[in-house]
Amino acid sequence: MKTCDQVAERIALGEPLDDVAEHAAECPHCKRLVALPVELAVVKRDADPGMGFAARMTAGAQHRFAVRRQRRYAMGGGLAVAAAAAVAMFVMREPEPASIAYVPPEVFEHLQALEMPQPPPPVTQEIDEDVRALVHLADVEQSRHVTAHWGRIEKSLKPYKGVLKGQEP
Repeated sequence: MKTCDQVAERIALGEPLDDVAEHAAECPHCKRLVALPVELAVVKRDADPGMGFAARMTAGAQHRFAVRRQRRYAMGGGLAVAAAAAVAMFVMREPEPASIAYVPPEVFEHLQALEMPQPPPPVTQEIDEDVRALVHLADVEQSRHVTAHWGRIEKSLKPYKGVLKGQEP
């Protein structure tokens, strides 16, 4: 079919067939293609596109512009949603807890070679409730979120304002 394409190209450009003339004489598709310019030359009138050709072309072009605009809006909206989702994932992700101490690999290998003392075994005795409460309050991760309502604290301190100013209530 490559030779047929060369014949079509040369006929469209108005060039002589030269080396593909043998193929054009044998191939039925190329014979019809070679006869086409002769048949068009026989016609005595100009080709008329018909009434409303310009209007049809303008309407078709406007439709293509409208379709492109709609696709552009849809693509922009999709990209905006994707960007918002990416930002939300970045903002909402939970960071990994950072290590308190960093030990370089060289030092870590040296420390492994040393004999480390073993921690004492855990004490298995009854723990007092006050100690348990103090340990619970000492948990920084949990306790830092507990806050007081300062409006109630100020109200309870009103009777002591006179004492602070040096007056009796």
